[in-house]
Amino acid sequence: MGPELTNLFELAVALVCAMFAYVQHRRATSAIVETQQAQQTTENVLNFFDQTDDTVTIAPPEVQGRSFKMSQASKDWITSDRRPEERESLLRQVAEAESKRLGVYTISVPSVWYNIEYGIPSGSGGSGKGVPT
Repeated sequence: MGPELTNLFELAVALVCAMFAYVQHRRATSAIVETQQAQQTTENVLNFFDQTDDTVTIAPPEVQGRSFKMSQASKDWITSDRRPEERESLLRQVAEAESKRLGVYTISVPSVWYNIEYGIPSGSGGSGKGVPT
């Protein structure tokens, strides 16, 4: 084998090694980005359910609806003994808050108000008659 052929062979091996290194670098960079995104997602979900943290007030897409939507039994409870217009207003307010994926909110009509936390009426702060304070 002549020196030119040896040089050509070494060049081919170096090129294959460079291509392999490039592919490995791209995979590593992609894995780092995916890990960072997963960590951010996890942090957002945890912050959404952390009652002392108000940085995430809207449920991230990863949070399932049952985590913040009100059950039919709770809707029946908050609307029991209410006039039809108040019943409609309370249910509309719940629907609006759920469409915005809110975890904590207050609904009210002239005769009563409720604090809602993750679909459950009367969480901390409770409920009351009249205008919420």
